[in-house]
Amino acid sequence: MKDSLQLHLGSLQTPEQAERRIIRVRFAECLQQQQALAGDDDERVHAFRLACKRLRFALERLEPQPDELKPAASLLATLCDELGWAHDCACLAQLGSECGAPLVAARALRDRARYLARARRLWRHAFRTSGEFAPLASYAGFSWSMQ
Repeated sequence: MKDSLQLHLGSLQTPEQAERRIIRVRFAECLQQQQALAGDDDERVHAFRLACKRLRFALERLEPQPDELKPAASLLATLCDELGWAHDCACLAQLGSECGAPLVAARALRDRARYLARARRLWRHAFRTSGEFAPLASYAGFSWSMQ
């Protein structure tokens, strides 16, 4: 689940084609795992976070980074932070439960829920017609409609 999709770059002719392929694959990976945000499975959420980090790192490696992709990279950084804090809270809740500290566990679970709610809002917001992912989708060769 945490494994990344394989990149096949052998048939590409230029570095620009390779960059677009990498972005397309990494974005597809995020889209495939986005359902983790709808559930409560810590491992799936963590795997989604790792997929988002791979996409963010791929965007940050573009040289030069197109201006229209900078908002997506910034949003992904914030999203990864929120998901990372949610994961830390899940780990703390587990530790609190194991150590007989139910108040710590309860507080950590409340905080985790808050971080996940913020991550869900960020993710949904990025898909608006004028959202941060519209230029990313175009760059990657994806399109969608919101009806």
